[in-house]
Amino acid sequence: MASVGYEYSLDHQLRRKIQVQHVENEVTKEQTILPKFEDLPLGKDDPPYSAWGLWGDNDEVGTVRLLTPARVARGAQEIREGLRYSLNWSLNSPTTPGFGRSHYPFCHTLHCDTPGLLVFDDSITFNTQKSTQWDGLRHFAYQKEQKFYQGVSKAEILAPGSTKLGLQNVDKQGGIAGRAVLLDYAAYAESVGYIYDALSHSISFEELMACVRYQEEISGESMTFLTGDVLIVRCGYTKQYLTLGKEQEEEAGKHLPPLSCGVGQDVRLLKWLWDHHFSAVAGDSPSFESFPPNEDAGFLFHEVLLAGWGCPIGEMLWLEDLSKSCMEKKRYSFFVASSPLNIEGGVASPANMMAIL
Repeated sequence: MASVGYEYSLDHQLRRKIQVQHVENEVTKEQTILPKFEDLPLGKDDPPYSAWGLWGDNDEVGTVRLLTPARVARGAQEIREGLRYSLNWSLNSPTTPGFGRSHYPFCHTLHCDTPGLLVFDDSITFNTQKSTQWDGLRHFAYQKEQKFYQGVSKAEILAPGSTKLGLQNVDKQGGIAGRAVLLDYAAYAESVGYIYDALSHSISFEELMACVRYQEEISGESMTFLTGDVLIVRCGYTKQYLTLGKEQEEEAGKHLPPLSCGVGQDVRLLKWLWDHHFSAVAGDSPSFESFPPNEDAGFLFHEVLLAGWGCPIGEMLWLEDLSKSCMEKKRYSFFVASSPLNIEGGVASPANMMAIL
């Protein structure tokens, strides 16, 4: 992994300009040079592991910038058979959203009130993080510092007319599209006879790396992760959710503290994510990372990915059909395309996402 050494005795702002210059110059060559993980945070007074200023002091896009035209075109080469898979769970699911979102009921209403014409309209009211969705950069701050990506404050976001860090920035980039890689932890666990609770299990770094080796054995080749890839982790949440009875479903959604299966907080995994320079990460659980978190880790992935790196997090993706196809085809890379809602100042959005093999 190429990296550049920086003189950390330079003024903070000057130092950032040097880093940004390296990134902007190299992106045109499709050889993005980024700081080492050990160099984070970039500013001595910035929150742990943050990369504020890497793309410029006024950046509101973050790692989606890694999806350059050449990388998107490269990702399209993953389309070999034209098999399409929707990664969107029904907006009706889950019935009882977790993390306090059950207070915002989903409502779909039909309207047939146009005089002289038999036509239907419909309206939908829902929390944008109810089902399959992207967390945008307005969603989660560094909790101790109370700062969002680039040091943006709560007051800046709530200022009248503010669209700071809103989802419109992703739309201006053309959405999220490119090469993606699936790590099917649920399939790996089943292959070794490991039974776990897919509503709350914390996937360890060792388990995730074992999943990589398992998939390499299936495919007969080393798994390759390229700069700008979208990383997708299947833990089996949606599959287990569909087996729940009414009382079990409601209990899971209203459990306090909130429960979620996902990757466990581990600095080794954080470094692995940074070193591979993913443009976004996603999974089939409500939070991508496990909750309650491992407090000994000293960080949350939501803090570092969203507020530190500007890296979108996708949650509650429907991965069951894609998983079966990947297993059948013995390949785990494919093309994805996602067009989040173009909402000025939007916090989150349905993913509107598909995979093509």
